Amino acid sequence: MNRLFMRLQPLLKRIAEISLLAMALLTLVDVLGRYVFSFPVRGSVELTEGLMVAVIFSGIPLATATGAHVSIDLVTLALGPRARQLQTAFAHLIAVGASLLFGCVTWGRAMAAYEFKDQTQMLSLPLAPMVIFMSILLFVNAVGNAGQLWNTLQERSPHG
Repeated sequence: MNRLFMRLQPLLKRIAEISLLAMALLTLVDVLGRYVFSFPVRGSVELTEGLMVAVIFSGIPLATATGAHVSIDLVTLALGPRARQLQTAFAHLIAVGASLLFGCVTWGRAMAAYEFKDQTQMLSLPLAPMVIFMSILLFVNAVGNAGQLWNTLQERSPHG
């Protein structure tokens, strides 16, 4: 599981990088067009939203892979090594469940968007591919969390 997750990281990084660059360039062109030439980029808000989806949802599994999520260790500091390991395993279990739940709900929304041929208002871009992308990356995140859960459960306790 972790090998697959690690192989996806470079692809997810490129998606995030290219999307972020495209978003910056789109914003620059839109602002110049709007205020210098009085000719804004048509549908720039929709395009920016789509690029933000790419950055955010490709970043979720990347944050999981590196353990870069925000965490507060108030209780963890008082725990012993075994309790800390159990707390980590429980956190990964919750993350797996949440990612699976969000992935399933998003997949249902993607299928509805596909069935009803939902589109953006200004540019009439189909919404289903974007929502499918979101759902797939939530499932990828669940796989990554499951791998981390497995690794945590395989670790030997220092006292046991």
